[in-house]
Amino acid sequence: MPEFVARSSPWRMVLLVLGSAVFVVLGLWMIGAFGAQPETARYPASVASAIGWASILFFGLCGLVGLRRLFDTGEEMRIGPTGIRWVRWSDQTIPWSQIERVSEWSFRGQRSIILHLREPAMFPGKGISGMLAKANRGLTGGDVALTTSATDRSHDEAMAAIAHFASK
Repeated sequence: MPEFVARSSPWRMVLLVLGSAVFVVLGLWMIGAFGAQPETARYPASVASAIGWASILFFGLCGLVGLRRLFDTGEEMRIGPTGIRWVRWSDQTIPWSQIERVSEWSFRGQRSIILHLREPAMFPGKGISGMLAKANRGLTGGDVALTTSATDRSHDEAMAAIAHFASK
């Protein structure tokens, strides 16, 4: 079996950027950028404004990340005889000898591959993945949560590669 290599999926990144843009526009509407702010008897304009700004900031960042990844042709994930490398987690490959076990976790149809490491401190996460590591550990029970959702490869293909290479 050849090594498993996953790259960003351009069409999925376009969908992410377009979806983010829709929510940014909704946020702008909620802060009154297109006229009067929405207000109901149940929610005052200040609530709509707070939700609007949160939407603009969060989905604006998501859109920027999606745009950057749209033009990134490099590898996102590699699973091979030396181990697993996921660039959103770390630039280093986690060797099979450091992976105690691999499990799966699913939430609302989103499937993740969970790595349980012998010495997690040896492979600290970077960026947002690193910042969310503790919360992820609490949810999934593992050390590194991998996903193929925005790539050109499937979860099942990644699991097959793990089964193949981890057993060697």
